[in-house]
Amino acid sequence: MTTVQTGTYPIAENVLQNARADINDMLRSLGGSILTDTAPFTNVFLNRAIRRTQRYLANNGLHSNTIDNFILTPILPVASTDPGIQVSINQNGYFNGVAQLSSPLLPPDIILPLYLMQRQTGSGAAFMPMYPSKGPLLSRMPTSWFGDWEWRDDGLYMVGSTSTMDIRIRYEGALPRIAANANLSATTINIRDGEDALSSALVWVYAASRGAPQRAEAKQAWKEDCDELVNRYVRKDQRIGFRPHGYNADRGSIDGALSGDYR
Repeated sequence: MTTVQTGTYPIAENVLQNARADINDMLRSLGGSILTDTAPFTNVFLNRAIRRTQRYLANNGLHSNTIDNFILTPILPVASTDPGIQVSINQNGYFNGVAQLSSPLLPPDIILPLYLMQRQTGSGAAFMPMYPSKGPLLSRMPTSWFGDWEWRDDGLYMVGSTSTMDIRIRYEGALPRIAANANLSATTINIRDGEDALSSALVWVYAASRGAPQRAEAKQAWKEDCDELVNRYVRKDQRIGFRPHGYNADRGSIDGALSGDYR
């Protein structure tokens, strides 16, 4: 009986085997003669291929590692009610407007925040949405709630709150790096159905490192494989009927030009 892989996440060793086949490094064995599991550059190239693929997919709307419900708590009250004070949270801790505190910290794998919600610590209340600033944060007196937020200098910046707060964050996280001593036959890469895209990325990285004339062709093949993944998700969403929010022209006739809800 033939044994088949039942999961849909690529196995790192299969990605390497596909790449070896493309670069003609599988003439003597599946393990290759150059792009072997133990070659010092193989792990470096593989992690680079993963990062490039994740980045390309995310830039085209397909987040392969979305982390939700990460709670930043407790966020202590702002240290000053001066309207010129801002608070921030980054991977070094929390700045309360006057002093740098050791916690809370942003998650270590965060690439970009996608959505934030807030509530007062210990309230047991539902989290309420926060919205990204459309420009610089406004200068205003702090209240018992955070207002909008801004992502800059790899940190969350806000006008402070006079209450102790929790923030629930949804974010895009970096895929874990594959360790140099990992068992590649038992290591999955969490890009669903991404084996072809990942192996094409690995071929591109390998070809570029050697100045091969096929590197441009390899890059194009990688982009096409990535676009196939993106297109699948776009087509999935096209099966769902969405009605966009109307434009509110001060309660004029534009908003509501289409009456009723989409069913």
